[in-house]
Amino acid sequence: MKEILSKKAAGFYFAALAGLVAIVAIIRYVAWAPAHNAMNSLILVALVLGLVIDIVLIFYDNNYLIVAATACYSVALFQLLADSVGSFVDLFQGIVMFGDSTQVGTIISISCFIAVSILASVVASFMKRVRA
Repeated sequence: MKEILSKKAAGFYFAALAGLVAIVAIIRYVAWAPAHNAMNSLILVALVLGLVIDIVLIFYDNNYLIVAATACYSVALFQLLADSVGSFVDLFQGIVMFGDSTQVGTIISISCFIAVSILASVVASFMKRVRA
């Protein structure tokens, strides 16, 4: 493993950061969503697929894979936000009708973790991941 890591450049570490933050996002989502009837398999599959792609990038460097990981994280983020729009509406209107306004903080925290994964993946895609 030390031999593999000695050949990696800064972009690899940003991709690894994206994967680590995605693990936190997966744990937060899986702990929160079933308890509030908000479980969406597309979000979970997209996060896990992005994480798997980041793991594959440890052993095989490919520009298309990092774009695919970014796309997976993006799908997860925007699906989470689209599913949660009712909670935001209730918060802004001060009523309880479309969602659960008490869960907006949790939704935002999960969204922030996913956004950090997206940002780290984008940065990694513009940097070298393997030393020449």
